[in-house]
Amino acid sequence: MPRTVITPITDAAARQLAVDVWVAARLATGRPPSPQRMQRVAAKVEARVEAGDVALLAHYGDRVAGMLVAEPFRDDGVLAPASGHLSMLFVDPALWGCGVGGALVRSLQRREHGPGWTRLSVWTREENRRARRLYTARGFADTGERAALHEGEIIHRLEWRAAD
Repeated sequence: MPRTVITPITDAAARQLAVDVWVAARLATGRPPSPQRMQRVAAKVEARVEAGDVALLAHYGDRVAGMLVAEPFRDDGVLAPASGHLSMLFVDPALWGCGVGGALVRSLQRREHGPGWTRLSVWTREENRRARRLYTARGFADTGERAALHEGEIIHRLEWRAAD
């Protein structure tokens, strides 16, 4: 079985690979992105890289397999310095179940990449059981917070805290 290697996104080519993974995952879940949405995601990845936030690619063997983008957590608009927010985590659908998503989250939790946050937050769609299993397996707990997206879908907030 190939090994998963995590690397920072540092240039335009890597940013495009991250967007390509996002597109593949969206297509696999029946949510084809519009060209405008693709541009917004590409701009978001670029902005996070330029801001010095966490933007990672996962390589599984010799192929790009996943991407993660995380930024400082804001609680009611106030920066929480020891906390991060996972804003994007996507895996190439051909590699779902191979541990790529877990490796990305684990690299952040172990402080291998990024500022060493001791608390992480993520929102995920209610129907995305695969993602919720991934986060639960990595020690995230449901906070009970819910929100509705503009499409009416419900999202759940989960949180992880490093052991003392």
